[in-house]
Amino acid sequence: MPRELHLLAFGNTRSAGPWRHPGLDNSTEGVRRRLFERARVAEAGGLDALFFADGLNFGPPATWPYKTTEDFEPLTTTAALSSVTERIGLVVTGSATLAHPYHLARQLLSLDHLSAGRAGWNLVTSFAEAAAHNFSARGVVDHDDRYAVAEEALEVVRALWDGWGADTIVEDRESGIFNDVTDIHVADHHGPNFDVRGPIGAARSAQGRPVLFQAGSSSTGRGFAARHAEVIFTGQGTRDKAQVFYRQIHDEARSRGRATAPLITPSLRFIVGSTDDEVSRIERSAYEYFSPEYQAGWLLEVDVDVTGADLDGPVPASAFPDTTETHQTALAGYRALAADGPTVREFLYRTVNGWGASVLGTPEHVADQIEDWFTSQACDGFVLQDSGLPGQFEDFVEQVVPLLRKRGLFRHEYVGATLRDHLGLAVPQRFERST
Repeated sequence: MPRELHLLAFGNTRSAGPWRHPGLDNSTEGVRRRLFERARVAEAGGLDALFFADGLNFGPPATWPYKTTEDFEPLTTTAALSSVTERIGLVVTGSATLAHPYHLARQLLSLDHLSAGRAGWNLVTSFAEAAAHNFSARGVVDHDDRYAVAEEALEVVRALWDGWGADTIVEDRESGIFNDVTDIHVADHHGPNFDVRGPIGAARSAQGRPVLFQAGSSSTGRGFAARHAEVIFTGQGTRDKAQVFYRQIHDEARSRGRATAPLITPSLRFIVGSTDDEVSRIERSAYEYFSPEYQAGWLLEVDVDVTGADLDGPVPASAFPDTTETHQTALAGYRALAADGPTVREFLYRTVNGWGASVLGTPEHVADQIEDWFTSQACDGFVLQDSGLPGQFEDFVEQVVPLLRKRGLFRHEYVGATLRDHLGLAVPQRFERST
């Protein structure tokens, strides 16, 4: 069976710069309206899913003056979107090191049921001090230790998700017995980080359980993703780097006995216009409305410090520490963005896209680049990030997606109802705890 391109899109509509564009309504109602419209457009385009990032904090204080206020929580946001959509997947970020696994399991499985099998969990290991300060005693855990916590949290969540089997519900109206308690798997977990009895009292969903996304790119993170992830979200700035990462994940998954490697979907920031001149105009507008002060403040979360530097001067060497326990991949990625000597302002504009890929051009050029990455096995698809300017996401769906369909790369319509159907993933077997 030929490979099929997968396209997801960031669902978040908040911005730290484009909000100044006169065509954007930044009121609560305006943000809500954009969320619903984005979901409608994405589903009309047949995209696999909307992907909601999250940070569990409002950011370092240095960012507060420059960012919009409405920062809706992903689980409640996607629950609302599930009622106005029918097919598109809904992927939410949840911290395995700050959130409690019982809450994560219950909330995510509830979303999976309410959306009729369209939920995904982007499992992250939180690194930001600002986020840790919102969660009482548990602070930021050292980098490699975070994955040990995540391993345990994932085991608990899976055990809770699979407490009910296919034959647990008997619904015997005459006897009044609803559940066969001999077929309820109780997690009864007691580990170094969590004590969870369970169960959560919910059947498996239409797709078995939510699809597991993960974003590990360090050596430890890659190992975790190769063991557990069904889809990997990553930032890869060039096709060559993406091909290396793709091979690494496939090799690591194979070495761990997996018959099928995770799907790999890097981020892709795009600007699309009908002509090169229009693309240049949109890019100038995006540059005009981005906020260097916000970007400088946000980078403090990954230990990159250009605050107070001359925006039109060179990036100081002191901006980058030698090592970090927050986000090693991010530090390396941002250091690379400054390697060719940009000004601080230019560097900060580059960081809007993190350390991921970007493409600017006509619909044909954008489609060419997507096809090139996909066919050269640099990825299995992309998580799309537009500039935040009005109309750009709609233009991609209306102008680029039809070209990808014409080339036989992307579906013409949904052929299934669940997120696993869209991604070509099998329904997992009921989880059995390791001993």
